[in-house]
Parts: sequence; C-alpha cells; structure tokens
Amino acid sequence: MRPMPDPPEVPAATMRGRRRVLSAAWLGASLLGAHSVARGATPTPGSSFARPSAKSIETGANPGVWAALSGAAPGELGAVARPVAGGAPLVDWNPRVPLNPASTMKVVTTYAALGLLGPDHRWQTTLHLDGVLRDGVLSGNLILRGGGDPKLVIEDMRALIVRMRAAGLSDIRGDLLIDDALFDLGTETNDSLDGEPWQPYNVPPHPALMNFKATRIVVRGEAGRVRISLDPPLADVRVRNELQVLDGPCGTQANALWIRDRDPGVSSPFEIRVGGRYVPACGEQSVYAAVLGHREFIHGFFKAAWRAAGGRFEGRTRVARGAAVTPVWMQWESPRTLRDVIQDINKYSNNVMTRQLLLTLAAQPGGPPASPERARQKVLDWLVNQGLRMPELVIENGSGLSRAERISAGSLTELLVHADRGPHAAELRASLPRVGFDGTMRGRLRRHAIAGHAWIKTGSLRDVRSIAGYVDAASGRRYAVAMIANGPRLLGAQPAQDAFLRWVHEHG
Repeated sequence: MRPMPDPPEVPAATMRGRRRVLSAAWLGASLLGAHSVARGATPTPGSSFARPSAKSIETGANPGVWAALSGAAPGELGAVARPVAGGAPLVDWNPRVPLNPASTMKVVTTYAALGLLGPDHRWQTTLHLDGVLRDGVLSGNLILRGGGDPKLVIEDMRALIVRMRAAGLSDIRGDLLIDDALFDLGTETNDSLDGEPWQPYNVPPHPALMNFKATRIVVRGEAGRVRISLDPPLADVRVRNELQVLDGPCGTQANALWIRDRDPGVSSPFEIRVGGRYVPACGEQSVYAAVLGHREFIHGFFKAAWRAAGGRFEGRTRVARGAAVTPVWMQWESPRTLRDVIQDINKYSNNVMTRQLLLTLAAQPGGPPASPERARQKVLDWLVNQGLRMPELVIENGSGLSRAERISAGSLTELLVHADRGPHAAELRASLPRVGFDGTMRGRLRRHAIAGHAWIKTGSLRDVRSIAGYVDAASGRRYAVAMIANGPRLLGAQPAQDAFLRWVHEHG
C-alpha cells in the first residue's frame, strides 16, 4: 500500500478566502537578473523590491513572472542556488532569513535519519504471550510492543497474522495489550493544525501506528440503497449514515463527503459518522480519513484482519505500558528499509511517517522512551557534528506541519550540498520528487527541458510555499536550490518556483 499523500498539507477549504496574489519583483532583481545583483544583498525591511532592468530581461528574464510576484515584503522570501561542486552562489537572496519551510523540513529530518540510522535500518514490532498457548488457544493476553514502524499497513498485518496462525495461535481468550513504552508523547500536542483531525495528514505519532490510523470510506449506490464500507475494515465500528442523497444525473450536484467520529451524544467511541452530499449517478465515491483514537483503531484493525484469517478474538484492546516483559514470542521486521521509507516521506510528503521517523532517532534499545524533545536535540547535535551550524533552525515535529518550525534558504542549500558530497547522496536525492515524473512534482514542468533533471521537495501550508532540492543544469553543473515564500499573497508562488527552477537549469 502506497502511503496516502498528505499534500496539500492544509486542505483547499482552509485556503478559501485567503488566496491573494503573491508579490515580489525580487525575481527580476535576484533570480532573473541574478548576475547583476549583489550576492547576499538584503533589502531594507519594509521596502519593496526593484523592478528588473531591461538588461536583466535581455539575459533571459521572463517578464511574465513579475505579475505573479509583485509586492511581497522583503522578509517573506528567500531563494538560493549554489553549485554543489563549490564556488559562488548563482542566486543568493535573503539567504539567512528564518522562514517557515512547510514540508521542505522533511529534507532535514530524512537526511539526519540517514546519517544516524543508516539506509538499511528496519523497524521491529514484537509479540509476547501473557498466558499459556495450548492447542491453538491462548489462555491469556496477547501483548504487542510497538516499535515505531512508520508504515505497518494492512498487507503487513495480514502477513504477520499468517505467521501467527502458522505458529499455532487461533483463539485469543484474553485481551490485546498495546505496550506503547517506546515513545513518551506526554508533552506532544495531538491537536490538528487546522481543526480537521480526520484529515490523514493530521495523524499524531504512536509506537504502534497501524495503517497511518486511516481507512478509506467508500460510498456506493446499490439497488436503490446507499452502502458505506471501510477499506480496510475495522471490527466493532459502527458507521452512521448521515448522507444527503440527491437525485439527478452526475454533474448537476457535487459530491461532498465529510467524516466525523466520537459523537458527544454517543457513549461508545467506536462510531464513525459519514455525511455530506452524494449523487448515486456519479458511482462509487471514496475519501481517506483518519478515524478513532490509536487504541480504538488498532483494536478494529487487528480484530478485523484476525477474524478474516479465521481466528477468534472476543476481548478488548488495552494500553499497558511496559507489559512486554515476557520473552518475545514472535518478531515482525518491517519489509521496508529506511531507504524505502524516506522515499514515501519525501515523494508523497507523509507527515505522520516523518514524525515517527524523528522519534525513532531518540529510541535506544533499553533506554528511556523517545520524547519529541530528545529527538529534536538528536538532530541538532548531529547537524553540529557534521559542521552544519544553523542558528535559526527550529524543529517542532520534523515534518513541517507546524507554525513554529523555521530554517533559512541558505541553511537548506548548505545541507543539500553537504549531503551531495557524503555517503548518502544517492539515497537522499532519489527520495525527492523527480520533476515531471513522480511524487508531488509529477505534474509540474513536464514539457520543459528541466523535466527529469531536477529532484525537488515541495512544501505548502496556509501562507507558505517552498521548494528545496537539486537541479542539474544544462551546463552539466549540479545546483542545490531552495526557495521559501511566507505571507498571505501566495497565488503566484508555484509559477514563480517553476520559473526559478527553469532559470537555474538554463543559466546555471
């Protein structure tokens, strides 16, 4: 199962009423006429950027970009393009201004993980028996100790259950105990950034994260009725149908589904409400949603898969920190290495996988639980040890889904240059979306010469647009690039970023 992509990190609905034209003729002064601009020049705060000169237009500027980029405040933009082989930057605009990087922060987290864990690192989940297993019956509890796996999905659970059944377990006569001792999330807020906790990008981390704590809500019309199903199924979960079913041909009314759980008026936490508008003539409709709490989700996820394999389990699921003191009965090792995981993280911008990864960096065998504070310090210490000093760097959860995180365009490109010269250059670059080919850059610049010659991580939040990665210029030189735009006027940010990348490819 490919991870559900998080972009846009803040849904389109959150953007409504906030979209204005991003301004900054800085592109003419620093990007389009980069050779004629003093490198590292910083405008006076509050001033506007100068319109590009006729000379800069003659050197390859695209005047059409100005309309999309006129009027931003100087502190809202940073752009750097530096050759990885060394030498003066090609573009060096506001290189030290701390800005919110959105998901380009994932480049920092994944590069640190490559250095601290190694690309072949794998996650392990263990099972322990709290009782006697005889003739297929466990008279006692089954303990699952979460290992922080960022991607334990339904295919993995089914494979694990096959092994459990082959080892002689068919009937669990106790409870499922979740040992969540690996992480200490006591100071970590689980509040969603935008008030929409059912969005998959808002899922908080958990030592026993399963299937991204998300399921696909499928709505289809059958024989005059509307049926709602979950994929993967969740046992003991009631789905309440609150849909407004509209007659007529498809296209006359737009489908608009919403998902909620934990209705305050319902005592059971195992309920999902599905509402909104549905037009049967449009056929099957579906939406991924993060539902329930981690404990409830694990219960429904495991029990449904266990029953589907012919097993019996009628108990509860409880959190029992530190319960895994008995010998390991079975160990599940992720079929994915860190090399695989960072491809999912960077190409599809998966937030919860990144947050799991960050916490993994502070999880030591036999050591104290990994806390967000210890994980952040682990990254900061590693960067300093690599000679990467970033005084402006602020890490909150490492995914960029944050209003607090900060880094400068200069620091991002310095990290990328460092990575390109190190032992994990190929892994990091391959994890980034390839322009015009895959990930969040699949649909961008497909018909331009740069397609296939740049690897770019994207980032977006309300009032943030960013890119960071590598461009192989037509000259054969490779550049580390970053462009971060913060502010309310972001409608023209993507065309500006694309123009920036094309310009570096053509003139680098």
